[in-house]
Amino acid sequence: MTQFEPNAILRGAQLTVVGANRALQNPGLFTSDHYRQAALAVAAGLAIRLIISIPILGVKALLWSRTLFMETEGSTLDTDVVDGLHFLEHSVLQVPFFLMSLMRYITPTLDDMFMNSLQWVDQTYLQKHKTEDPRTLRALFYPNLSMYPRGGPTATGDKKKPMEAVMAFLLKFGRRAGISLAVFALSYLPVVGRFVLPAASFYTFKKAVGLEPALVIFGSSIFLPRRYLVQFLQSYFSSRSLMRELLEPYFSRIRFSKEQKKAWFKDREGVLFGFGVGFFVFLKIPLLGVLIYGIAEASTAFLITKITDPPPPPVEAEATNFAESQIPWKNKHEFLSMPLANIDAANIDEKHFASTRTRHQSGSLLYISRLSSATLSAWRALNRWHPDVPFVGKIKNGETVKIECVDWTGGQIQNNDSADDVKNVDLTKIHYLTGPFEVEGAEPGDVLLVEIADVQPLEEQPWGFTGVFAKNNGGGFLDELYPKAAKAIWDFEGIFCSSRHIPGVKFAGLIHPGILGCAPSPEILAEWNRREGELITAMDGCGRIVAQPPNAQNVHAGSGTADVKEKVGREGARTIPGRPEHGGNCDIKNLSRGSKVYLPVHVKGAGFSVGDLHFSQGDGEISFCGAIEMPGVITIKFSLIKSSIDANALQIKSPIYQPGPVEPAFGPGRYIYFEGFSVDEHGKQHYLDATVAYRQTCLRAIEYLRRYGYSDYQIYLLLSCAPVQGHLAGVVDIPNACTTMGLPMDIFDFDISPDKPAVKRDMGTCAFTSDH
Repeated sequence: MTQFEPNAILRGAQLTVVGANRALQNPGLFTSDHYRQAALAVAAGLAIRLIISIPILGVKALLWSRTLFMETEGSTLDTDVVDGLHFLEHSVLQVPFFLMSLMRYITPTLDDMFMNSLQWVDQTYLQKHKTEDPRTLRALFYPNLSMYPRGGPTATGDKKKPMEAVMAFLLKFGRRAGISLAVFALSYLPVVGRFVLPAASFYTFKKAVGLEPALVIFGSSIFLPRRYLVQFLQSYFSSRSLMRELLEPYFSRIRFSKEQKKAWFKDREGVLFGFGVGFFVFLKIPLLGVLIYGIAEASTAFLITKITDPPPPPVEAEATNFAESQIPWKNKHEFLSMPLANIDAANIDEKHFASTRTRHQSGSLLYISRLSSATLSAWRALNRWHPDVPFVGKIKNGETVKIECVDWTGGQIQNNDSADDVKNVDLTKIHYLTGPFEVEGAEPGDVLLVEIADVQPLEEQPWGFTGVFAKNNGGGFLDELYPKAAKAIWDFEGIFCSSRHIPGVKFAGLIHPGILGCAPSPEILAEWNRREGELITAMDGCGRIVAQPPNAQNVHAGSGTADVKEKVGREGARTIPGRPEHGGNCDIKNLSRGSKVYLPVHVKGAGFSVGDLHFSQGDGEISFCGAIEMPGVITIKFSLIKSSIDANALQIKSPIYQPGPVEPAFGPGRYIYFEGFSVDEHGKQHYLDATVAYRQTCLRAIEYLRRYGYSDYQIYLLLSCAPVQGHLAGVVDIPNACTTMGLPMDIFDFDISPDKPAVKRDMGTCAFTSDH
């Protein structure tokens, strides 16, 4: 069956109107930045008009000069020539459309507009269906697509530089313009010329609509004036070109090969033509055409949610061959036949959600958040602490829930043998947390008791990663000695893990969340920003980043509006440090199964969030990305301790916790302990400096394990994620603090006892960067 059905074209035209209406409702398009871009667009429109008028003005001047020497009264040559030039530029060569399309390669405004609108489409969808069971809603597009680098490599591994992309566009347009001129010129040949354009119409449309409709077009076009036939053909070709340009923000992120992309367009040809031709007509409006181009780009964000599936995180896209799975439009016939009012129901896989509902409703647990097989329900995601981030769900006092979490980087790290992803990780995006959740009845001054019943990795991702971050992008505890990025991938085997990058080691994971906490009040948030801002100012020039202030780049504020997102970006506290008022990113390895955590409540409803799940971690998590990081599911029971009811009830300034009964069983005689003191590697004495002492403790362990053939980076990674015991031994014996690190001997498959001779082995290598 042809993809060019009238019904498909009509649905595409309907999506033009609906998409434009949805886009224009987005308040994010009317920020000061977009107003400025709108003014620039009008200026660009004027510039385009001037540019394409220059040759016409030149010809007019030449024709006028002809009148000084020749009698031209009654001649229509001047008018004919100028009209012909207008026709060539606007209808044959499509110069205004070319210049507007070229703007994409000069400024990222259109790409930003697409992504902003895509986020708005997701938010609007959730708002329209807020009374429905969230587990029956489609997954979202923006959160995962925003993780993909713009201009990423294609399926064939190619990655074009900006100038290469511009040249490719110019060559493509030049080739098309040359063909258009040639066909137009041939149409003036004697006798056969009148059949050139009809033949071009037949050849063009035979593939798209089939033989019989193409014959009808051929027969009709013989009797059409040349001017109208050219406009008809160019409207078809230009609408197709327009759609390819409008969809560039999507295809610049998702890895499609040339053949896959061609097949993707082919399966949606009718809808894309109907959508594109409507906007193409409006693009011809003088001056406003450039503004309408921006609206078309914003509207395309709505279109993409109807004709393709939500993308998975980048690492899963490659593993599951997502691009190949998207070539056929799975629900095309249902979408084209459904009433316009029901199109938001598109892209729901009923079989998937039927099984999902069974899963959520079985037993006594409530599955409060879910990952589909491809993507987090990321309207439940945040990466800044702020009281205005909207609640994503309600949890009853005494209720036990399962909450799914992505890894803390949001899928930026891949299961491979290169540390380029660690080196280039975007730290403005972290940490991705699930929440905030409203705990029914919670009031400021209460204490929220969080009982961790279980933590498990996702079944579909039985692996995790440990990273040494580059000194200039995150760093770590020992980054002055080990400044380069490195990585180890760990494979999970039940409760155990092992790594191809650190052979000879296997241990049971003490699985736990790195981050959990309640939302700060506005007063507490202001206090965090005040004191951390003072530290940044006081330490300016020290050569090290000592704290991260609020940063609007890549901020996630759940289902918050554009205004909320802007406020959270401006004021929201970064999730990097733990803080005394609420806990947060404490990375306590013993907060595992069976643990109880008591959290202060600062806002009505508590605003609980959790994430940064770890399969295992050593005390200190010394390499910064030092745990075995993973996505997973955490099971938690929530209970309130009400200070308003009982005056003697627990009241706390900072979290307290009770560890659970689960811990790897290494006997007291099965550890090797290393000591460190407040004397650094240069021999400088420090006063009771436990940080210097623990750094020296780590170096002693590295020196010891180096004897067995491990590289320093392998050991650094291992000490970060293995269940080592870090202790503060003494802080009163001036001038030295003393710290210790206990390394469990039984995680190695060979004897590392101090009284046994050390035998160097071939321990391979951890993952390094391509420029290592």
